Amino acid sequence: MQYRIPLPAETKYVEAPFGSYITQEIKDPDWVICWQQCFIRERVRLRPSASQPMLAMYCILKGNVPCRLQGQGKLMLIEKEYGLYYIPSQSQNIADLKTGNYEMICISFSPSFFSKYISRHPSFEEIHLQQQKQARKGTMLPAIRMDNPDLKILKEIRYCPSDETARKTFLQGKLDDLLTLYFNALTPKYLQNGELTKKLRQVCIYIQNHYHKTLNIADLSKQAGMHINTFERAFKELLGTSPRGYIEHLRMKKAALLLLQTTLSIKDISTNTGYSGANYFTAVFRKRYRCSPREYRKNRLS
Repeated sequence: MQYRIPLPAETKYVEAPFGSYITQEIKDPDWVICWQQCFIRERVRLRPSASQPMLAMYCILKGNVPCRLQGQGKLMLIEKEYGLYYIPSQSQNIADLKTGNYEMICISFSPSFFSKYISRHPSFEEIHLQQQKQARKGTMLPAIRMDNPDLKILKEIRYCPSDETARKTFLQGKLDDLLTLYFNALTPKYLQNGELTKKLRQVCIYIQNHYHKTLNIADLSKQAGMHINTFERAFKELLGTSPRGYIEHLRMKKAALLLLQTTLSIKDISTNTGYSGANYFTAVFRKRYRCSPREYRKNRLS
C-alpha cells in the first residue's frame, strides 16, 4: 500500500520465489503510464515482451538494469536516466535483475500521439517510422540524465488532479513537457537559446510555408545569415535531420494526406508537394513508405 499511486490505476501485485513486483497502469487511447516496483531477493532473468509494436520512454528512478533488446544487442538502463525505445511485438528481450529494489516508469505512446509531436520535432521521426512499419529490429535514442525539471514532471504526473475531466488534459500536457525536455537535452546547449537558434527557427517556419515550392539550400543558408556548411550542421544539430531531410519530411507527410483525402492524380500530388515529376516523387515515396503512392492509397482506403 505504501507504493500505491493516488490515481485510479490498474494494479497488479505478484509474488514469486525470486521476490515480488508491483505494476500500476493509467491507460488512455494515446498513451499508457506504468509505474513498476521490483523487490528482488534472488537474481532473476525476465523476458519482457509487447503484444503490439511499442514506442516507449523508460524512466529509471532506482537501480541499474542490464538488458538485451532484439536486434539492438546489450544495453544498460541506468538509474536517474531516461530514453526512448522502439520495441517490436513478440520480440525476444531480456532484463537481468540482481538482488535489490528497482523503480521505473514506462510511458508508451500511440502512433497518433507521436505523429502530432514529431510534426514539431522531426528528430523523432525515424524511431516513429520503425513503429509504423512494425519493424522486427528494436531501436533506441540516447538515454539522458534526469535533472530536477524531469523529476518534477514525473512527480506531478504521479500526483495529478483527481478530477477525471481535468486529468487527461493535465497528463497530456505533462507528457508533452517531458518529451520536450528530452528533445532539448539531445540538442547542443549553444543551439537551445540565442540568435542562432532564432534564425534557424525562422528558416524552419519559412520551409513549413514554402515546402511545396523549389527550395535551394544555399538560399536558405543565406536567409539564416550562415555559411552553407555551418547552416547544414547547425540545422541537423537543432532538428536531428538535414534541411533536405526536413523538406522531404514535410512533402511526404502532405503527399500521404492528399492520397487519403483527395482523388488527385499522382502527377498532381507530386506537383502540389514540390516535385518536378511523378516518377521521382514515386521513387522518394516508395523509399519512405515501402510502397508506391497508388499502393498506399489502395491499402489505406480498402
